[in-house]
Amino acid sequence: MSGTQGQPFLALWNGIASAQVQAEYESWHSFEHVPERVGLPGFVEAVRYRGVAQPLRYFTFYSLQSLAALETPEYREVFTHPTPWSARMRLVLRDFYRMPCHSGGVYGLGMASQLATVQWRGGAPDLGARLDAWLGEQVLQGAVLRAQWGVAAPGEKYPLANTASSLQGPGQDHLLMLQHLDAAALQRSASAAVAFLQGQGARLMQPEYFSLLTQVRQDGLDSLPGQRRAAQTLLFEQFQKG
Repeated sequence: MSGTQGQPFLALWNGIASAQVQAEYESWHSFEHVPERVGLPGFVEAVRYRGVAQPLRYFTFYSLQSLAALETPEYREVFTHPTPWSARMRLVLRDFYRMPCHSGGVYGLGMASQLATVQWRGGAPDLGARLDAWLGEQVLQGAVLRAQWGVAAPGEKYPLANTASSLQGPGQDHLLMLQHLDAAALQRSASAAVAFLQGQGARLMQPEYFSLLTQVRQDGLDSLPGQRRAAQTLLFEQFQKG
């Protein structure tokens, strides 16, 4: 099955401090933070996920027109001058890891509720071509509904500090995202992907599993494209009053 090149993207993992702040975090992330980011120049959409085994862990996937979206004055502005709610929520973030990527390939149609992320470094010189062929076959055989991979952009400067990567040795970091219909089927697909990548000499982290929360597109927002959205003051005040 043939794939498409796909758009560059920003992958982001984070945890939160405790279950006591989860309701507020979910509200802030859903209603203010992610729509604010998606409304900026060069952003296309965002999809949010919550960890299956670790419900205080999250994964957010931003589709971009280009990686230049992460270098605009508007993007810098939201980091430099966060809303009051964003400034408060930064204090509860844990294990923040941010990975801007060039797209490698996309296979399958649509999206599913279950997601696995697999990070790796290194591998055979022709791993990309082999992976494309393998993923195409996985989708064709119904072993996975959708597959997408990318390679981390080198030399990125981050307005917020990343946690250190757990991957060791030379080579660029890569990310594979698999989507499927249910958790058991997805785990089988992810295990098969790990076995394939290990057979190609890649050094891997263990897969992480997430379930779909929300999706928002820039063309569905109620603000002008490229314009910073207003802070969700009413919701923020409700949590402050507690």
